[in-house]
Amino acid sequence: MAKIAEMTQLSPTMAEGKIVRWIKQKGDPVSPGEIIAEVETDKAVMEMEAFETGTLLEILAPEGTLIPVGAPVAIIGKQGEDISTLVETAKKSIPTKKENTIQTTSQSSTTSQNDTTQPSSSSSKFTTEEQNKIYQSPTFSEEQTTSYKHGSQTTQTGRSGPISPLAKKLALQKGVDIGEVTGSGPGGRIIKRDILSYQESGGGKKGSFVKRHDRRLELTGMRKTIASRLSHSTSTIPHFYLTLELDANSLDSLRNSYNQDLKLEGPLKISLNDLIIKACSLSLKDVPEVNSSWREDHILEHGRIDIGVAVSIEGGLITPYIRNTDQKSVSEISLEIKELASRARERKLKPGEYTDGTFTVSNLGMFGISSFTAVINEPEAAILAVGALVKKPVLKEGNIVAGKTLSVTLSCDHRVVDGATGARFLSSFREYTERPLRLLTG
Repeated sequence: MAKIAEMTQLSPTMAEGKIVRWIKQKGDPVSPGEIIAEVETDKAVMEMEAFETGTLLEILAPEGTLIPVGAPVAIIGKQGEDISTLVETAKKSIPTKKENTIQTTSQSSTTSQNDTTQPSSSSSKFTTEEQNKIYQSPTFSEEQTTSYKHGSQTTQTGRSGPISPLAKKLALQKGVDIGEVTGSGPGGRIIKRDILSYQESGGGKKGSFVKRHDRRLELTGMRKTIASRLSHSTSTIPHFYLTLELDANSLDSLRNSYNQDLKLEGPLKISLNDLIIKACSLSLKDVPEVNSSWREDHILEHGRIDIGVAVSIEGGLITPYIRNTDQKSVSEISLEIKELASRARERKLKPGEYTDGTFTVSNLGMFGISSFTAVINEPEAAILAVGALVKKPVLKEGNIVAGKTLSVTLSCDHRVVDGATGARFLSSFREYTERPLRLLTG
């Protein structure tokens, strides 16, 4: 008897999934545990398995559709089995929506309220030529324009007086504000030579603008999850922030000498961020109160130290975790971060690799950001925001010398971490980063 295959919950936070690709096609044999489709969840692209033996008789959800967890996606049964009734029943229970991008035209303040532009039904995208087209914006309105007949020629009036049709057309093409032009024709009428003279004297182009188009972007599962989780975090967690500027000379020197002395190249080279993550893990051992979570009726102080690294990927952000970070060397941390980040960008992380951490580091230093504050990643109690390495004069032993500084900001959940506790964590972090040799032995 044919059975319906449903959208499987592939991650703890998954509420719906988008069918990226059907690996099995209609008519293909399937068996339990065999991969039948690739599904984009809120965090990654994952493989969906079959739970029945038989033939894939019908695909109910085409590629590119969003399907809620538990909704029908396919029918599996015996070859030649009549499934017409089952197909109709299943299709009625699928609330799908196609992922797409629609472009609309915004109304500028110079456009009439009744003048709207609808996207073409044959295409949801405007051509590059249309997007780059220059439109001329006259500075007089229709209400200020009148017409009259003079022989076979129609003359209209602008702000400064009458204007010939040819002059008006030329003004629109050249972007000339007619209100700035003095007419030399009969009765002060603006004619072609007035427009040309005005342009030659340096006028024109004041009313030209590039018409831009809005885009409607459908929310992906990842973007919905980011919006939901961060909105909940900022509205329920009492954040406070502690900022510290570090002397990063020794830390940067250690990184350079480590890579040079060991002749490390490519993925084997360690980064400042690798050293910072190691320093965080040791500071969490020193101040375990920060390595905790709020549990409504108690605070859970974690025995393990699992540090997440925020990774920017197409369409959003994901945080893979380095398990037992404090027990790993800087080189091990470095290689693991690179491997996790690579699979994150390919959307191939497993749920266990981006959930259930104890602390997070977010680094925007590579973008030149000197300092920033980050939103706590629930249910963690803190997150460290790391800025760029900045070269600047610093005061050392009474002398002004060339120095390198690094700004870090600790965001804390005040239900779990008090100001003094956060300060102790940053003090420990300073010790490890300004005297960094212990990072290689700890």
